[in-house]
Amino acid sequence: MDDAAASSAINEPEPGSLLIKSSITSDRHKYKRILSQVCAMAAQSLLMLDLGMMIVVPTIVIGALHNAKEGLSLDDTQSSWIASIILLCQPLGCMLSGCLQGIFGRKWCMLLVNVPHLAAWYLLYTAGSPWVLYTASAAMGIGIGFLEAPTMAYIGEISEPDVRGVLSTFASSMIVLGHLLEFVLGCILPWRTTMLVSGLVPVIAAVSILLIPESPVWLLTKGRRDEALLSLRWLRGWVSAEEVSEEFHNLELYCQKSKNEFHSLLEAKIRKSSGYTGVPDSEFVTKREPNAIDVVRDFLRPGILIPLRLVVVYFFFFHAASLTAMRPYMIEVFSRLEVPISPNVLTVLSAALQGTGALICMCLVRLVGKRALSLVSMSGCALCCLSLGAYTYVTTQHQWSSVPTIPLLLFCTLYFTINLGISPIPWLLISEVFPNRGRGVASGMCAAIFYGIAFLVSKTWLNLQSSVDLYGCFFLYGILAAIGIIFIYICLPETEGKTLAEIENDFAKKNVK
Repeated sequence: MDDAAASSAINEPEPGSLLIKSSITSDRHKYKRILSQVCAMAAQSLLMLDLGMMIVVPTIVIGALHNAKEGLSLDDTQSSWIASIILLCQPLGCMLSGCLQGIFGRKWCMLLVNVPHLAAWYLLYTAGSPWVLYTASAAMGIGIGFLEAPTMAYIGEISEPDVRGVLSTFASSMIVLGHLLEFVLGCILPWRTTMLVSGLVPVIAAVSILLIPESPVWLLTKGRRDEALLSLRWLRGWVSAEEVSEEFHNLELYCQKSKNEFHSLLEAKIRKSSGYTGVPDSEFVTKREPNAIDVVRDFLRPGILIPLRLVVVYFFFFHAASLTAMRPYMIEVFSRLEVPISPNVLTVLSAALQGTGALICMCLVRLVGKRALSLVSMSGCALCCLSLGAYTYVTTQHQWSSVPTIPLLLFCTLYFTINLGISPIPWLLISEVFPNRGRGVASGMCAAIFYGIAFLVSKTWLNLQSSVDLYGCFFLYGILAAIGIIFIYICLPETEGKTLAEIENDFAKKNVK
């Protein structure tokens, strides 16, 4: 008996070892959940990389062809059109994608957008006239606008609350990495070769996106329950159905709640239009197809308009604080302020600083939240703009001796501070704050308004500068940025770490108040 007891004691695992094994298993499961979401995000982020590369194409093309003495050449008017057509066509792409992603889904819209991207790179490589460049600019503008809504919606719908902020910031940082990559290519390669090499990115992006699943939320809204479950299992670490049963049930409740709310609105409309005070047949209400007026009325509900107003106003203050209006005229402004660095090196440096700010934002967003980062970023931008205004005023109006290092340091600080918060965070909000019913159209509208504001401030920069001089422009945008600090402090809620349902309920409570 003693020998048997001893043998049993030897074979029986110690409690401490069981806890360690359980902890290791839990950690492995957690890492698998995160890894699967990172894989999906990495494929999607290739689109953001392509977006970042296309945004800076006018800088490279105009720099190479503006008043060129040999070959293809662009005059002032043609150069301005190449830069403007991209901004003009982006809202069209935004609204088109906002409508189509509800039909085809997030994944297939992200695949479709690679068609105009690839066409644009090919046209740029083979361009023999300004009209071909115009066509390429239009294709780039439509493509850039088209990808914003499905990518932002996809981020919000596939990621868990505790990693959504980090993954979303990573996606936004890929835009800045695209700036840097394209500027580096433009420095070491001829401009046509740069366009040809850049055309590889949409090809790689399309292949990568084919390997990731569709958004489970979108699949549930279309009644494709089995596919939604498979998608969620993939996104949570390639696990069994039992391991995601609770989360899947919550997603079903979330989607069903959205559908029931819409049916309630239709029911109320039927009673009002017919004068019938009873309860309409539920089967009729459920099967009735909503018309265009129903969709518009549903979109104009407070649950959409309140977060829409928040994001649009945030975008306005972002454009002011980041000096978006000055971007097409950066070389001229740098020359006027006698910044001691060559334009090509400065473009690479600015992209590197923006990338550094985006990486720090990605590391801090989970720890400190979006509100704190937005306040710090907006405050830094306001201080830089006002300081640039003061420096320009005293050196041009009072003939003080210029110190070129000062504006260089201020611009470097501005580029870093922009991406520390106010550049990526409003795009993160787009992926979170809108309810499931209407998220696609609302995201597309936000992106369209973003580019519309960018176009307006860019087109009015020269007129504003002639009216109030360069220092007046800096002061104006600095004051607007200071007002933006107040707006963020009062109006911006903290969404970090919350589920989509919790965020939607928070905005619903605001509507009640």
